[in-house]
Amino acid sequence: MDASFSNAQHLLLFSPNWLGDVVMALPSFQQWRAAYPDRRVTVLAKPGVAALWDMVDGAGRIVVLRPGRDGQREAVRTLRALDCDAALLMPHSFRAGWIAWRAKVPVRRGTAGQCRGWMINDPVSLADFQHQHQQYEGFHLFGLLPDAPPGAPRLTIPAESAREVAELAQLDPTCRYVALLPGAARGDSKRWPAESFAAAARMVSERLPELRFLVCGTPAEAEVCAAVTAMIGPAAANLAGRTRLPGLAALLAQCAAVCSNDSGGMHLATAVNVPVVAVFGLTDPSRTGPLGCARVIAPSGVKVSRAIPRHSPEATRALASIAPERVAEALLEVLVP
Repeated sequence: MDASFSNAQHLLLFSPNWLGDVVMALPSFQQWRAAYPDRRVTVLAKPGVAALWDMVDGAGRIVVLRPGRDGQREAVRTLRALDCDAALLMPHSFRAGWIAWRAKVPVRRGTAGQCRGWMINDPVSLADFQHQHQQYEGFHLFGLLPDAPPGAPRLTIPAESAREVAELAQLDPTCRYVALLPGAARGDSKRWPAESFAAAARMVSERLPELRFLVCGTPAEAEVCAAVTAMIGPAAANLAGRTRLPGLAALLAQCAAVCSNDSGGMHLATAVNVPVVAVFGLTDPSRTGPLGCARVIAPSGVKVSRAIPRHSPEATRALASIAPERVAEALLEVLVP
């Protein structure tokens, strides 16, 4: 059989590095998997997203890429022994190309930028996709025409995680819950103010007093989560840093709605089929907005960009200009159809 990506019987998939990017890549992977159910797959993923791939049906073996040069050398040794015959590099980094080349994978498919063109022998151009939603890049990399419309990202939550999170959060089956995700890995430039999150929650609570709010985030987001929880009052519980990725997915799946910044948690909520109200500042929802059932709240009259600095006064002002009433109204539209 000729060595080519289309004929590959064992695919090495280099995962995107960020949670949201992985979720946006899932529709293309899932469509490819449905077309080739018998082919072997190995996924190389950084520690922060490896657990997400454990929840993806058909992902096969997950190899964790540890940090640093030692982690790269370990990955190369592991991948050489697996005898993959094609690699699909979803990250555009030099490192991804270097690892695939050093692992001696015969076919290496991906973009040729970042000084890695000499390592890519099946190059793909994404120039025609810079104005489309990021999910379409995945379809082009896989060489697929997407279904119309593309399928939604799907995760299978481990039953153990669902049980653990129900105990952790002391979920009452007679209550309805809304998850609030006030953090963002990119920092203040993507964070709607904590005061605004709390104000929107209080407005919703006035209309629906039976609701309970679960404030979620990473350990690094504990401070903002604690502030939001305190400002809401007894109707809110702070779960920041208390769940790992499968547990967070299980927790979001138990909620009637999720209110989030433009973050990985926003995308995770769509992958467990929960309605999302997403607050955007200067990032572009037409490029990286949530897939599935979602309402996007964004400022008017601003120039959006795919990438913004972690600390951008302009982005902070744009987010602060979004009134809590707008977000509360969107949540009520979801909760009171």
